[in-house]
Amino acid sequence: MKGWEIFAHSVRLVFSNIDAALKISLLPYAISALAFLFLGLPAMAVLEDGSTAALMAADSSVWFGQLVYFLVSIITALWIAVSWHRYVLVEEYPDSWIPKFHGSAMGAYFVRGFLIGLLIFGIVIVASLLVGLLTFWMGPLGAGITGLVAIATASYIFYRLCPILPAAAVGKPMKFGEAWKATDGTGATIAVLVLLVIVASVIIQLPTTFGGANSLFGIAYSLIVNWLSMLIGVSVLTTFYGHFIEGRAID
Repeated sequence: MKGWEIFAHSVRLVFSNIDAALKISLLPYAISALAFLFLGLPAMAVLEDGSTAALMAADSSVWFGQLVYFLVSIITALWIAVSWHRYVLVEEYPDSWIPKFHGSAMGAYFVRGFLIGLLIFGIVIVASLLVGLLTFWMGPLGAGITGLVAIATASYIFYRLCPILPAAAVGKPMKFGEAWKATDGTGATIAVLVLLVIVASVIIQLPTTFGGANSLFGIAYSLIVNWLSMLIGVSVLTTFYGHFIEGRAID
């Protein structure tokens, strides 16, 4: 199954190039992790409390810190994604522990990702409303069906259009229609791939349920797992582009 082949290839891509993966991602991810620990964690604690009293008592600096963390996490994620795409697709090997900062490519990547997100959001809202109207009489089951339709629709559209992102990273802009045409007939591949990603995500997050998500172990483990998940996720997009756009074989 091609979905499995793409997923397995993406995982191998990370582990077989772990030296480059570390050089590309360690500094940006460390910046993001520190921003989370010092700026994002206080807001998370307030939100997890959930009480009106906690929300009202929170200082404005908590929410400002959360905003700064959010911006830092976006920039560092773009930094890693663009660098990894360029390493795999155009063999731009990192020559130091400070990966190149491709500002224009990161900006293009963000804009295209934002546009894809808006498109998905609009279509999912319409699809969810239609399914919801047809299944509202089914109660919780209908809500579950609506949720599954929303996830399936969002995943399908995203992966059909995802080659646009690596294309932006390597300076080869691609239109939505071009990506859609290039990934025609990949419905079954996408379904298997999404299922594998969900199952893998659930499995690797299991240890936090035993150690406690807010414990020192839970935080450290989550940081490591999130780093690995991010790299594999970016590798999946890279593999999609390499295979369906450039015609590369999946080893």
